[in-house]
Amino acid sequence: MQIAAIRDYVALLWGEYQGAKRQRRGAILDELGRNLRIHRKSATRLMNSEQAPLLRRGKGSGGRKLYSQPARAALKIAWKDMGYLGAARLKAALPEWLPFFESDLCDDRVRAEMLRMSKNTLERILQGDKGVLLRRLNTGTKRGKSHHQTAVPIKNFTVLPTLPGHCEVDCVAHCGGSMSGTFAWTVTLTDIASGHTECEAMWGKNGMGVRLALTLIEKRLPFAILSLYFDNGSEFLNDQVIDLFAKDVKRKTPIEVFRGRPYHSNDQPHVEQKNYTHVRATFGYGRLDFKLAVQLMNNVYRKEWRDLQNDFYPQMKLLKKTRIGSKIRRVMSKPLTPYARLMVSMEVTEEVKKDLTARHLLFNPFQLRKKLRKKLRDFNLYQRDPGQNIGKYAI
Repeated sequence: MQIAAIRDYVALLWGEYQGAKRQRRGAILDELGRNLRIHRKSATRLMNSEQAPLLRRGKGSGGRKLYSQPARAALKIAWKDMGYLGAARLKAALPEWLPFFESDLCDDRVRAEMLRMSKNTLERILQGDKGVLLRRLNTGTKRGKSHHQTAVPIKNFTVLPTLPGHCEVDCVAHCGGSMSGTFAWTVTLTDIASGHTECEAMWGKNGMGVRLALTLIEKRLPFAILSLYFDNGSEFLNDQVIDLFAKDVKRKTPIEVFRGRPYHSNDQPHVEQKNYTHVRATFGYGRLDFKLAVQLMNNVYRKEWRDLQNDFYPQMKLLKKTRIGSKIRRVMSKPLTPYARLMVSMEVTEEVKKDLTARHLLFNPFQLRKKLRKKLRDFNLYQRDPGQNIGKYAI
């Protein structure tokens, strides 16, 4: 039975109920409960209402929706094109991205609606479209040499650096679940203060490859490296990285080197998070055991990927963590891009800020995303069929 027919039926019985005697009223309530399968008390409340009831269950549709359907649809398109950001980061990123957003659904009114949406509204609108990402952890860490284990001090966990240049470094294995043979690795460097992240792919894992990757990454950084935080892997604790890179005699100020505790991956929380959001989310968990993969990955890491992550994707930082009984309460910072954090840092010179601003104004984030998606599609095609022509993809 259609809802409109039910309402007409209830309204008809309500009219008869108002003028009926006690015995007839009881029969009407019995009929109503039997036909609509509702409790007698519910039937009584319907018949005793001041006006003919509409038989609406729950809250109903309420008043006019605050945000139009075109705004909701445009938000979902923009969210997909922006890289599936979380609600808090999406709220912070929309003012920077929307001027470049192009869609048939999007005009000035729709853009204004999208900017007015709160974090909770964004979460509610996108809830049905979010997928569940399964995260699998791969590790290939081997213990470093003993003399470097004793020479490199353990990091200080009581003080969190606030100056740009204190960086955590880690390696990500593109092994596909098997550590046998040789395959591509990614060296990830994350600045603790700003969240600025750089990645460099290398073939195999050894001290010489890590040293070369860190040298190339250092040239791209908008600040000087002050200290490096490693885990206890042999790819970091060796002569090439410690003596020939961090403590190079040619440096005016040698880089301080610290390490985390063995078997405590949480000692490197900033870079461990980036291993997923910046590496796994881009190249997945598959095995990359062809040498050209390193060249293709670096073409992504050094260009569109770097510009998007550091200039247009806001990040939240943990400000405080308190334990209340068995629960942990975390207080997070306002989402800001690494570029924005560097721009407000007192330790970054005005000359560097001017260069960062001039470079930032050259970018269209949606165009960067479009180029990045095309490169990743070509990368996946070449991985499945090495005979594919990738054109100007390679460096």
